[in-house]
Amino acid sequence: MRFLVRFAESGLPKDRMLTSVRALGRSLGADARNPKWTSYGALELDIFCATEADFRLFLTAASPLFKTEFVRDLNKAPAYESEAQLFAESRDYFNAERYWECHEVLESVWRIKEGDEKRLLQGIILVCAAFVHYQKGEEEVALSVLGRAAKQLEFRSPTYAGIELPSLRANVALVLEKKRFSNFRV
Repeated sequence: MRFLVRFAESGLPKDRMLTSVRALGRSLGADARNPKWTSYGALELDIFCATEADFRLFLTAASPLFKTEFVRDLNKAPAYESEAQLFAESRDYFNAERYWECHEVLESVWRIKEGDEKRLLQGIILVCAAFVHYQKGEEEVALSVLGRAAKQLEFRSPTYAGIELPSLRANVALVLEKKRFSNFRV
């Protein structure tokens, strides 16, 4: 089974926090993979366990050491939501630095689109993917992916699904120009 969990910044150095979470997981039969760091020091991981009960045990054991910001059960199919709800959810995820989840939500919409709209959505999805790579400490990969995204962010309207596209393009261009990531909101 696979779960997504984010632990708040703990005061420990990043490497010690990650090592501690992984050691705790191993001691309980859980595997902590794909670490991603937020701009404010929270650690997001995929936790693989044999059962949901094993995951709950892991969370219980971790709770005295690390405050949990959120948990998502990746084994359950998402509930049906309208396109407007999916776009609102994706913006909320992006603005909360939950880029992987934003990427996943947008892909469900991207699959059914065509033409310029599909191209724009792919660009936005690539922006999310770039930030996921950045959170994993893969800055060169992140900049490369962001460069690909920048080429797909043109659209006939200045807004799309509540996103101000000139602002998005400007933020992406600034990151590429400085070759340094900084978070922004959509």
